[in-house]
Amino acid sequence: MKKILCLLVTLAVMWVFEAQAKTEFSADIEVDVTAKDAVEAKEKAMRQAPREAFMEVAGRLTEAENVEKLEKLTDDEILHFVRSVSVNDEKSGGNKYKATLTVQLNEPMMREYLAENDMIKTEVKDLLVIPIFKAKNTYTPLLWEADNEWRRAWLGKGLIKFGTMQMHTIGEHFQQIDQLNAESALYMDSVVYNSISNINGSDRVYVVYAETMENDDLKITIKDEKNKAENNFSVLNDGSENIFDKAIEKSVMFISNMERESQSNAGNAEEGILNVVYMYDDMRDWLTKSSMLAKMPMVDGIETKSFGGGKVNFSIRYSGPLEDFWQALQEMGFTHEAADNYYIIR
Repeated sequence: MKKILCLLVTLAVMWVFEAQAKTEFSADIEVDVTAKDAVEAKEKAMRQAPREAFMEVAGRLTEAENVEKLEKLTDDEILHFVRSVSVNDEKSGGNKYKATLTVQLNEPMMREYLAENDMIKTEVKDLLVIPIFKAKNTYTPLLWEADNEWRRAWLGKGLIKFGTMQMHTIGEHFQQIDQLNAESALYMDSVVYNSISNINGSDRVYVVYAETMENDDLKITIKDEKNKAENNFSVLNDGSENIFDKAIEKSVMFISNMERESQSNAGNAEEGILNVVYMYDDMRDWLTKSSMLAKMPMVDGIETKSFGGGKVNFSIRYSGPLEDFWQALQEMGFTHEAADNYYIIR
């Protein structure tokens, strides 16, 4: 009996420490604001709540002296860290506004900002950069060739550290992958990607393709091979500095933003919130389908955002693995496809 009690106590202590280790990136902020009228009072509350929430969450992550430094951020700067604000128990009238506002903050962005400013220690993400280059008036892109000035410029930078990320350029030892060349890197399939990831020890692989245009500007295309996302931009050759240096600096910023967006999207999926669009034939069709969705064991709630013109935009809160949710949806006769930042179901 004593052994069982000891085991229960040990498990309870472990649960407490595990619960304490998980930082919540949301805060419930009570606002009670007086202004010229109720509209102005609400606007003031909506500016006040994100700042209070940001400072409260920051206090869970870093020391008080760092929180004081964060007070210098403007309201607009703090809004960049806010994912959503929901309203509870709202009361408004005369010149007053009173409510409880739940502010959800962007965890990856907040952690990265604090890490960049040496306010917390966090895990460093290791990224591999594959620079492909095509000079003007040529037809063949380059990777391993000595004429690849773009890769040479990246190698000259060594290990690039930026926030919670460090980027290193693909080295000669990756030539052991027989099928890896400029063409296969630009149009990378799963075989090449998995081979690169295995040697690299990380699945974060970015192809950075630079093309010299007729006016000697550079066109840069960045491909996130893990998430199959793509971005591009141009770097003007104004003669003020080395164009490759400017292109690398801008590429690092773009990769950072793409990585942050990827982590943010992953965070939304883990929280079990999906933005969905459903095309309906008539309102009865939507009411039937929404009732079916609401009764699914994995669905915790459905919130309709807008509808009209045969289309309804809503969010689904679900529990459990996303793959299981799609499987359950398919078994009910639905199909789904991914769009930009939402899903379409039919």
